[in-house]
Amino acid sequence: MGRKMVGNLTTVTSNLDNFMVGLLCCAHASASTDQLDRTQINYLRAEQLAAYLRLAAGNENFLGITRAKANFKNGQLPLGKTEEAQILSNQLSYGLWGLYSSAMQVAGLIAGPERLLTDQGRALVAEMVTCMGEDQWQSFNVLAQSNQVIVSDVEALAPAFNGMLRDTPLRRSVVQALLNWQSAKPLQLELYSKSTDYLSHFSGEISVPVFCEWLHGQTETSDALRVTIAQIQSLEPLLILAATLMEWLQGQKGSDRAALLDILQPRLEGLSFSSAWQEVAKLPHRSFLSRLFESGNAHDADALLSCVLEQNKLVMQQRGGAAWLEWQGDALRVRVANDRASIPESLSLHCHGRWWNSYFIGSFLQIARQAV
Repeated sequence: MGRKMVGNLTTVTSNLDNFMVGLLCCAHASASTDQLDRTQINYLRAEQLAAYLRLAAGNENFLGITRAKANFKNGQLPLGKTEEAQILSNQLSYGLWGLYSSAMQVAGLIAGPERLLTDQGRALVAEMVTCMGEDQWQSFNVLAQSNQVIVSDVEALAPAFNGMLRDTPLRRSVVQALLNWQSAKPLQLELYSKSTDYLSHFSGEISVPVFCEWLHGQTETSDALRVTIAQIQSLEPLLILAATLMEWLQGQKGSDRAALLDILQPRLEGLSFSSAWQEVAKLPHRSFLSRLFESGNAHDADALLSCVLEQNKLVMQQRGGAAWLEWQGDALRVRVANDRASIPESLSLHCHGRWWNSYFIGSFLQIARQAV
């Protein structure tokens, strides 16, 4: 449902600096080779060097901060694919190469398994190089070819590198390329326009549900976007109910079914769900969601428990594993326990008073805000 509005970002791509560094890493990685394994090593070196440059400038908001800080403190700054050089346990998977590339590919900034810059990607990198300085960019490339760099060289280059990352016009160019790219779907283009308006009058912590309420209430919001928001608003409480019941039951090993029903039943008072989500085409697990919806609105505690257990069994069968929860007679068997499990006094207030999923809107707003 979130993909109707946000076509490229994920829940973990909310840092604009990381996109900017990722583009520079792509530029460095493929400059001297067309071999994928060599490109990956070059990319890792550039990402590691960029981490130390950011750290030297006082910026600790990047992937791999723990290992980077330890290396920096020891004065040992190795670069490459070796275990001691990697700033994450598996840097290719958990770093910029793995987490940020898909979003840049969808936005048309890079292409192919080698993460080659497109024309638009090269244009952005050219802006970055101009901002940073051609000589400083050359210094970056020279340092990134080393097996190890020294702290003094990093500290000398850090101000220019950090100045480039903090340049407001440049940041706006990158945000525009990520969120408002030429082939983005109409709803994303509208979401970009609306989010810039919202953020221009907003300060404080970003809240996806508050933004959705604001968006839904704007008279200029298109019917298509308004309907999508309403569908998400109607589904989220249902997902929270499913997750809450599942987590609670994981802490009820050996509990009697009747006792569980006695606990659950009074907590269903006032529970009510909207049906707007049912208009979504090709929605996964529709049968489960429909049963959960009907049981929740009917305040049927027994049906809710059965619904959650049966869905867990189905999902685990699809994964080739055993159900985490199942009845043994009237007692609950728990294979995967949750010792911190609890259940709120009012599931109505609980399910409708919070959001657990961002539908990529959170990342969208975070990226948009970082251009201000």
